[in-house]
Amino acid sequence: MRRRRYLAAVAGGALPAVAGCASIEQPFSDDEQRHPLAGGTTAVRIENLSDTDHDVETNAWEALTFWEANDEEYAGFEVAFELAEEDPDIVIEYADDPSGCEAIEEYSERVMGCAPLLGPGTRPPDPIPIKVVAGARPYGEVRITTQHEIGHVLGLGHGDEPREIMSNQPEDRIPLYEVRIEILETVLDAQEQSSEATRLFSQGTDAWQNESFEAATEQFQDAYSAFSTAETLIGRSRDRVDVFEGHTRVETIDLVGVRGHLDSIEERMGLAVSFTAEMLLAARAAADDETETANDHLRTANEDIRAFNRIDPPTIRDVAVALGLIRGISRDDTVIDIDDEGI
Repeated sequence: MRRRRYLAAVAGGALPAVAGCASIEQPFSDDEQRHPLAGGTTAVRIENLSDTDHDVETNAWEALTFWEANDEEYAGFEVAFELAEEDPDIVIEYADDPSGCEAIEEYSERVMGCAPLLGPGTRPPDPIPIKVVAGARPYGEVRITTQHEIGHVLGLGHGDEPREIMSNQPEDRIPLYEVRIEILETVLDAQEQSSEATRLFSQGTDAWQNESFEAATEQFQDAYSAFSTAETLIGRSRDRVDVFEGHTRVETIDLVGVRGHLDSIEERMGLAVSFTAEMLLAARAAADDETETANDHLRTANEDIRAFNRIDPPTIRDVAVALGLIRGISRDDTVIDIDDEGI
């Protein structure tokens, strides 16, 4: 196939944009019905501006070869790609944020990528820019975004097939989407329970310091119940992750990352249940003037609190990203946190 070259789009105002892609309207005067990439070999350069650990060149090539194998079925014409450092027709840039995509409709920091929407008779920019947000997202989700943006360059919109790539609805593009949402919502429920437990535990320690041992007993009892509920919820989330094992598109979730985050949270929850139970027993013993027994439970509680604080907690954002739902959310709070080094 012969190599095709293109003139840059003439200046003259901002291009109209739709969600995730920018439409380009200038027609070729000599061939108004032909897609600019049809029938030629398109040179592609990969630029990695991301801190991702993924092999982005392999990721891009997998996305490109998907379209080579499925070009006529979905785009309606043949296309071929080759990687090239010099004089590229397309530049696929991987980055950690969507800066450069501000022209698209409904732009936000959660945009995963952008590319121009090219149709028959359009004059593309030279080179054609494709932006993909990589960062900490699962490898398979990054590849789907790359495929999605290449699809726009081939003339496909958000309503076109294959919907698992081109749709802008997450339930279409993300396999087992409902399960991922269920896991995240359960983690959020656990976070609410642990926040309440932390508040109650703090009240209990205040009462303990004031030697109001009966009041401390009540607060520690309620904190223990809330921490236990949170631990159960995290265990439920951890078990639910098993449904992804062996799934045909398991690469769209960071399975190791999700399990690691949930294991870390569950371990901290277990320690929180333990040190709260010890403080409950200490408060009961102190209320009965059993000083030695109370001090024994206090020492054990402090050991558990120190162990708890040695575990680096993931944030809700970490869990969401590993689930492949979104690049990140404005929830940097941890699922459980205790500030005290000891009582």
